[in-house]
Amino acid sequence: MIFNQADKVRPYIGFDKETGVLSIEGSSFPENVDVVYMPVLKWLNDLDFGNVPKFTLRVSLKYYNTATSKKLFELIQTINQAYADGFKVEILWEYISDDEDMFESGRYYSELIDVPFHFIEIPD
Repeated sequence: MIFNQADKVRPYIGFDKETGVLSIEGSSFPENVDVVYMPVLKWLNDLDFGNVPKFTLRVSLKYYNTATSKKLFELIQTINQAYADGFKVEILWEYISDDEDMFESGRYYSELIDVPFHFIEIPD
């Protein structure tokens, strides 16, 4: 299921039901973040995590703006609630090896939640 195709200002967002991975990748600084993220948030809020053996949020963004940051945190909070409810969930935060800002952003999120949070360094 593809929520959004990537372009210069919007990320690719898609869910692979076979692997249980929701991927967000590319860059995210759209004029209207609600258009990009609200369908995903609605779907995630309606998702029966019991039907997914393991749910993974994979974030692999090169750049995102403040408005996107707020929507990402809403997604992460929803996944954190699923974790609190006993479902198997995790977050994979991919960042380019020399991008300290993206690493620090992930670290900030990881400190606010209980979900297993894994950092994956991607070579430049």
